[in-house]
Amino acid sequence: MGMEGSELVIRKMQKKDCADAGKFCRNTMKWMHEKYLKGVYPKEAAECDANMKSGAQLAKRLNDPQMFSFVALSDDTISGIVLGMTYGKSGLAKVNWIAVDPKHQHEGIGIRLMMATEDYLRGKGCHKIFINTLPPLIPAIRLYMKFGLLPEAYLRKHWWGTDFIVMSKWIGDYRKRS
Repeated sequence: MGMEGSELVIRKMQKKDCADAGKFCRNTMKWMHEKYLKGVYPKEAAECDANMKSGAQLAKRLNDPQMFSFVALSDDTISGIVLGMTYGKSGLAKVNWIAVDPKHQHEGIGIRLMMATEDYLRGKGCHKIFINTLPPLIPAIRLYMKFGLLPEAYLRKHWWGTDFIVMSKWIGDYRKRS
């Protein structure tokens, strides 16, 4: 079912969003693990990831100037989220996690979240965005490539003994920072 009749709003995460965002992250992580990662990514690792995205952990992120979080809302319900961080004044930023509600995938929410992220990071003087992803997450890899992220490295047995792909996109020129 699409979002006909509802307007998608993408904005920075606020304190009032954290509890629902934590539930959204846990549910989406569980769905993703069952659909794509079972037998590839340890369940213990998925639980660790979900715990790092609890409502309390998300609320803590709001106070850290190097962290950023955006939510996609449809009828005041979270339909997508992106979490990331900048590395000081280095110009480098990482998207730690992006997720779209399975009921709302293929509606452009992921691209809109990535566009909001890029706009925000350009405003912060960043010149490069990167993300680590798992090879079985083919739909995510397609989204990243559609957005302009390209594979840069393959990390064997990296996190929890699982292979990862590093994907990145240049969004500016470090030498031209103000």
